[in-house]
Amino acid sequence: MKKYMYLLGLSLLILLGCGSIKKLETVAPFNLGEAYAQKWSIEEPSKEDGFELVVSVLSLENANADLKNVHYKGKMAPISIELTDKGIIAVAEFGNLEKSTEEFPFNLTETQAVISYMQKEKVKYYRINGIRQNLPVFYSSLSEKNSR
Repeated sequence: MKKYMYLLGLSLLILLGCGSIKKLETVAPFNLGEAYAQKWSIEEPSKEDGFELVVSVLSLENANADLKNVHYKGKMAPISIELTDKGIIAVAEFGNLEKSTEEFPFNLTETQAVISYMQKEKVKYYRINGIRQNLPVFYSSLSEKNSR
């Protein structure tokens, strides 16, 4: 009887432990275009700097997926969706963020990031490849940066 209880306990432990494994989806319920990262600096009144990751969004139905965060260069930032004169873009601002304390299970290169999104009440992950590094931008003030 002890043997069966041991096997049952071990089976439950294995099943529960597998639920927290993060895996990359190969197909996402949205289509993304080109992506670029760009450093920025604000000169006045207090010197700030950071970088942003911008991804063009070709199609996204919020009923199918809700974009949450981007993991890039060891940091995590929330995604905001913006309508610009160039179309719909997803922007993640990496200002004075600390390195993510969450253990991130994916090995990424300098040109890769991972988007986390919610689909049917589950968090899923999708890798972005080919992120271009644009030249840095300098703003004279925070309002100038926000009005871009």
